[in-house]
Amino acid sequence: MIFDLGDAYPTDETERQLPDAASALALVERELPDLLPRLRCRHAAWARRFGPAGDGRIAGLEAAIALGVARLGLRHGRYGNDFHAYHNEAHALHLLLERIDSLYAHPAAAALGHEDWLALELFAATHDLRQREHGHHEAPVGANEAASIAEALRILAVCGFSAEREPQLHLALGLMIAGSTFDARPSPSAPDPEGADNSAELVAGGGALASRLPQWLAQRAPALSTRASARRGLHLACIAADLDTANVGEPFGALLRSARELAEEREMRAGRRLGAANSAQPCRDFLLHAQTRYLEELHRFASTEGEAWLGAGKRENVVCMRGLVAELARPSCSFQRAASGSEVLHAFTAAAGLCVGA
Repeated sequence: MIFDLGDAYPTDETERQLPDAASALALVERELPDLLPRLRCRHAAWARRFGPAGDGRIAGLEAAIALGVARLGLRHGRYGNDFHAYHNEAHALHLLLERIDSLYAHPAAAALGHEDWLALELFAATHDLRQREHGHHEAPVGANEAASIAEALRILAVCGFSAEREPQLHLALGLMIAGSTFDARPSPSAPDPEGADNSAELVAGGGALASRLPQWLAQRAPALSTRASARRGLHLACIAADLDTANVGEPFGALLRSARELAEEREMRAGRRLGAANSAQPCRDFLLHAQTRYLEELHRFASTEGEAWLGAGKRENVVCMRGLVAELARPSCSFQRAASGSEVLHAFTAAAGLCVGA
């Protein structure tokens, strides 16, 4: 494997609580009863179009997806005690279900095959497994992404997939998760006091690594980088990066909801209560400046498929965001007078509602 993770990101308490497919499936069937039926319906449709994926593989992949979603929900979602407003199981499920369905229906994705779609499903379920990691063991791959790769590979193993029998799947999944790393360049006007390990900052702080992975892989593993399996994995990494950041081209209201969730998560990660006065200005700066910068400077489509799928929506959102920012910047706007993070978020939501409804 190209990632020399060793023991840098070992099993944690969440993995011990949900050690295998059976434990994850029990949680999913209790908390997300529609998930497996939706996946099975989709997989049946894919089998009719592409042919079967191999004896027992689909059941194993569904178990791996369930394990990824369940662990994220327990570690950082609504089933545990470290809730992240954005990086939780709802985000994984949105990629896994709505976004993959939307991309699948777009003509630009017509050339993708059965194994490509199955790999993208695994990416959706496992790419954000870890959000509290530190250090740069696999730089430029982020610590959260490296830890998520390590755990995702363990998930594949417990669900019956070995690197020897499924080398292309393991390679593609590792590259896709690695490529979802965003660099942590701080805004020149808003230095990041929390540091690059804040995953909410990473989303608004830099471009996806996916488009630069070919150069990294050529240096890391020159022989591997020339193989067809690596070229496929790098292509999927670019599509996965666009899948992860598809909020740029989704309806404007969805983009604004993700902005609010990221602001909430950012304050939690910084240790600031939303009801406190010291959270007002950071929330204001994030919502007023970081979102425009994310849309207009930092986000770049990594794949031709992603740009064809989302490009028109992104262009519309850029115009809408400029209008919203102009409204929020007015001195008379309640957004400017808000005395706490909660008040800032309330004023942002009110102004956003007017823009969406206009």
